[in-house]
This record gives sequence, structure tokens and C-alpha cells, in this order.
Amino acid sequence: MKYMGSKSRIAKYIVPVIQKYIDINKIQSYIEPFVGGANVIDKINCTNKVGYDSNKYLIALFRALLDGLELPETIDKELYSRVRSDKDSHPDWFVGAVGFLASYNGRFFDGGYARPGYEKVKNGTRYRDYYRESKDNILAQLPLLKNISFYTIDFKDIVDINNSVIYCDPPYQNTKQYANALKFDYELFWNKIRQWSNNNIVLISEENAPDDFKCIWEQEVSRSIKTTDKSVSVEKLFIRK
Repeated sequence: MKYMGSKSRIAKYIVPVIQKYIDINKIQSYIEPFVGGANVIDKINCTNKVGYDSNKYLIALFRALLDGLELPETIDKELYSRVRSDKDSHPDWFVGAVGFLASYNGRFFDGGYARPGYEKVKNGTRYRDYYRESKDNILAQLPLLKNISFYTIDFKDIVDINNSVIYCDPPYQNTKQYANALKFDYELFWNKIRQWSNNNIVLISEENAPDDFKCIWEQEVSRSIKTTDKSVSVEKLFIRK
């Protein structure tokens, strides 16, 4: 699923790292407190897989798809604007479908409507229907989501986790934030990671971490999901020392 901040581009690198911790330690439970577009958890092999996220519309979308609900054939600008301005008048899963699949660059009602049309490419122009592409992507991903349990909950409210591998992909500090993550409490987050690390194996994606964490993997990657944006950053995986 196209999702701002998604790890889809580097999943092929970090999934083997995560999987190794699961396999070597014979872990039966894998948890993601920031499941986002589920582009990592869908590739993990573990008996029990749980994806949490604080965005109720995202979780409702995943659960509706797993229950067999069909996505809209098209989403035009009028429908997009209507749902954006009055979310309470629509089912949560439908708000999620409109907000995540029809917003430009995968930003939930934060990047504007992804209007279908022609765009410039190296050898001319091409027609793109962003909603259709996003819809096709999530439907292709759906078989990989069937053994995942999805729940709406904020990371700070997750308790009683033991003997699990936990992978965290929080909003990165000192980078542009999504609208629903502008007040993210990083101090509380790292303290929560320390707490979980007492009884679990916790891996964190970030560019930097406190001194009591060590980097176990890093790689330079493109920062943006825009094909025209060539800026890069160094992605890292951390674990507590």
C-alpha cells in the first residue's frame, strides 16, 4: 500500500534482519505498533502477527478489506472533498479508502486530491490514475494480510507484551511530519521502547537514536516517494544496547 513514510522501498533489506531475530530466538509473536501501510509486516514469517496503529481509518480499511468489502470503482474530486470535510458522515473504512488511496503521495488528506491525468516523463507524457494504482496495489497486497490481526491503539497504550519481536517505524524526528503526528512525544516513545526491551526484542527504524541504542543496519535511500525527488537519507535500524 502506498503510504507516506512507508518502508516498501527498503523492506527487502530490513525484513531479513527482523526475520533473523525471529528465527534464531524461535519467536512466536511479531508486533508492529506503527503498522502504516503494512509493507513490512506482510513479508514477515511468524506464527502470530499483530499490526497496531493510532489511525482508526487505516485499521478500519484493512479490516474491511479482509472482511470482503469492495473498494469504490473511482473517487472523484467532489467525493474526496466531501469525505474530507465530513468524515463522521461516512464509515471509517470508506474514509480510509478515500484518504489513503486518493490522496497525492500517499498522505492521508494531507497531500491533496491525486487527480488523474497526464504527467511529464523523460520521453514525453503518460497518463496516470493514482487512485487506480493505489487500489490495485492494496488488492494485490491483500492475500499477504490475511494472517495479520489489526487493531486501533496508540503505541503508549500497548501493554503486556512479552517474548515478542517488535518492529517500530515511528514518525522520524526532525523531519516533516504527517498531520496526525505533529505532537509525537519522542521522549515517551524511547522510554516505552526501553520498557518493552526488558522482555522483548525491539527494533526501531530511525535516522538517529539515544546513546543507549546501537545501530545494527544502515543504508542510504531515497527520501521521497516522488520519482522526481532525488534527495536521500540514511535509513537505520536500532536496538537497545
